[in-house]
Amino acid sequence: MNFLSIVLLTSLLSAFHVKANDFESISADINTGFLPVETAQRAHENYVPSAAAVQQMVDANVDVVKAVQTVAKEWSSCDDTYASVKKGVQISPDRADEIVASVATIKGCQCNAQSFWARSRLEQRLRPRLSRALVEIGSSCSCASAGIEAAMEIVPNKAEDMIDAVIVAKNRAERTVDSIGQIGKIPEQKYWGDSNIKTKDTNLVRNSDVCDGDYNELDEFSPAETWSSNGNISDLGQHKLLCKEVDDEKDAEEAKQDKLIISQYVEGQGSNQALELYNGSNKSVDLLMDNYQLEVYFHGYDFPGEVIQLKGLIEPQSTFVITDANAAADVSTTANQKVNGLVFKGADAIVLKTGFNLSPCECSVSTVAAAINGVDKENKNQKPISETKQEFIKRIEQHYQNTNTQSTIIDSIGQILQNDNNNDNNNDAPIVVDKTLRRVANTCKGDRIEMDAFTVKKEWQSYAVDNFLDSGNFDKADCSASRKDLLLSEYVEGTDDNAMIEIFNGTDRPINFSDEKYFLEVYNDDDENPDQIIYLKGDVQKNGTFVIAHSNAEKDLKDIANQTSGELDLKNTRAVVLKKVVLPAYQACYADIATWITNNDLKNITYTLPPDRDPGTGPISDDDPTDGDDGGELASPN
Repeated sequence: MNFLSIVLLTSLLSAFHVKANDFESISADINTGFLPVETAQRAHENYVPSAAAVQQMVDANVDVVKAVQTVAKEWSSCDDTYASVKKGVQISPDRADEIVASVATIKGCQCNAQSFWARSRLEQRLRPRLSRALVEIGSSCSCASAGIEAAMEIVPNKAEDMIDAVIVAKNRAERTVDSIGQIGKIPEQKYWGDSNIKTKDTNLVRNSDVCDGDYNELDEFSPAETWSSNGNISDLGQHKLLCKEVDDEKDAEEAKQDKLIISQYVEGQGSNQALELYNGSNKSVDLLMDNYQLEVYFHGYDFPGEVIQLKGLIEPQSTFVITDANAAADVSTTANQKVNGLVFKGADAIVLKTGFNLSPCECSVSTVAAAINGVDKENKNQKPISETKQEFIKRIEQHYQNTNTQSTIIDSIGQILQNDNNNDNNNDAPIVVDKTLRRVANTCKGDRIEMDAFTVKKEWQSYAVDNFLDSGNFDKADCSASRKDLLLSEYVEGTDDNAMIEIFNGTDRPINFSDEKYFLEVYNDDDENPDQIIYLKGDVQKNGTFVIAHSNAEKDLKDIANQTSGELDLKNTRAVVLKKVVLPAYQACYADIATWITNNDLKNITYTLPPDRDPGTGPISDDDPTDGDDGGELASPN
């Protein structure tokens, strides 16, 4: 090596040394203007622990989901993924499903059989047995499994929500409709555009003659080409585009995906984020039925940090506004849908997608396996682990039951008992006797865990028997985020045949029960199977109610009923569950779960990776992996 080469090398090393050692703290970097992904790299170079990095980012006002995904990607090891998710869920337990889903989408996940092996040895979990159920995890699913296991330590009661969130995140809508920014790239100036029209600290409005979306989220993005910076908050929900209707049928078919675009972008301070969609077609667009989703890509990543399911109806030549649930009143009052996770800043990218991806979901089984393993821990303040795990498995079996109709739970009242002769008399009782129950107005989403304990005073108020004068009305209170779906809002056990159930439509669109296949399951005694299944028929408008009553009820009750049924007998009812047939895109995932549960003994499960898909080199331990602590069984997952 000559002298000049030595000088150049010394200069490079010196520059790197200065760059690595000018790091003071994560908060200092964020305040200086570094993006979270940049300060994460610097913190990692300076040996900040992953969990501490998540905490410090959140303290510096970085959104917790963005912080967890950024740290998990930068630190990359499975243990660090586990630690960052656990810390994030400790900080925001109500956003556990978002946090787990954000790590499930990470490309190049470094969790592998070796790292699962090491962690299971350390914590004495995932012990293989000859009677175990084997779960093969592809490399693209192992971060999802690690994330759910970590989150289960903090919020075990949210397992079903986390599993569903991972399924949505891994089985996203297939076709891009519109986009802002460029995924996979960080703009040099840390926002898209120039000083006049940019995506940082601004409101952008789509030019009125732009009717086609940007279908390529990978191409270069220049906001000045189709956007103007003359928007303000008062314009949200008021936008109009000058789109010409297409007369030719062929052109109309080609242009049909061009009719829904992002028409306004609000990137405000704190949580004041909002997007406005515009429907330029001559037909209504049902965002849920057509599976419209928003994907938010954080600072240069080519995998999403948030996948948001949109729900609502957009009339022709009308707008639909989505805001962050924590946005200020001047922003949120315009919202058609409020969501957790609408957290984009100048360097992030946003993609609007639609359609169904009908390919099977790889991660459906492994996430359930991780959730079950997460229950199998020592908890001195609760019931024995074996009993807790048994109850959880029964809940999962019920939630993903393998029937001819793949369905998902929307809401429930009461408790489905377990038929194991361990229930005391307090649990083995009807929902209520000689009472009318009404949901409190600030209840914003249903109870999807139909096997957990039911406490009336938690979300319900009691009234005298046959008190149905107010039935058919529900005083909706505003929720921090949009409702998940429908809500069981009133329950009348009634004397004689005066049985009634009221359903409130808290979504942003009318619902046709027959088309979307909603049904009620009524459980009596301690049976795990429903005694009656009542399919709902008719329509319910948004913010409206739907009343189903017994066909022999007295006239005053039948007069307010939208549907009657002779099977609605609630005198001895232990639980009522409202269900819906799932969207086609997710049937394969639920079917995979149901088949696996049906065919395997879940008492002892472990992870395994096929050798050809395992990026690791196998377990590294002083202890012979073929001679474990449990008497010499083959213990290595490889």
